[in-house]
Parts: sequence; structure tokens; C-alpha cells
Amino acid sequence: MFDFLKRTESELGRQSEIKWGPREIDLDILFFNDLIYTDENITIPHIGITERDFVLIPLSEIEPELIHPVIAKKISEIELPDTGSNIISKSDINILIE
Repeated sequence: MFDFLKRTESELGRQSEIKWGPREIDLDILFFNDLIYTDENITIPHIGITERDFVLIPLSEIEPELIHPVIAKKISEIELPDTGSNIISKSDINILIE
């Protein structure tokens, strides 16, 4: 699956020039059931899930009862990261820009 996603990114124009830089597309495997796995290419569950409101908000809408196997918390129980410039309410999903 990982190789398929990387090929798809490449076919859609992604170039790996700057690590963490802007990119045309970014496909990640967030979870695979309750698997905990890491190697030189991938970590499952994705290591950045708890750091990204753009992942946590939609995931909590889709599957709030899903348990993160590493931290043993439901997705709906994981606190959103402090973004500094945004105020995000998980209950009503309102986003207010300062």
C-alpha cells in the first residue's frame, strides 16, 4: 500500500525536493486497524496524527470512537494541538481566524 501511494503521488506530480515543504499532493496511511509498526519508510499509526487539527477534526467526525493504539485514547478524546493563531472548537467545528 505504501509503495502504491508513493507511486500515485509521483504520477500526480509530487516532487520530493524540500522535506516538509509545499507539495502538490500528500497521501498518508493514518491507521491500519490496531497495528503498531515502524520501519525506515513508514510508521503506523502515522506519527503526526495528534499534532494536526486538519487530521483530527475530520477523523473525529467520521470515527470518534476509534482508539489510537499507541496512546490508548479515542479520537474524540485527543485534544487538538494549540495552533496559536486559530481557535478550534471540536464540539461545533467552528474555525475563527484571529
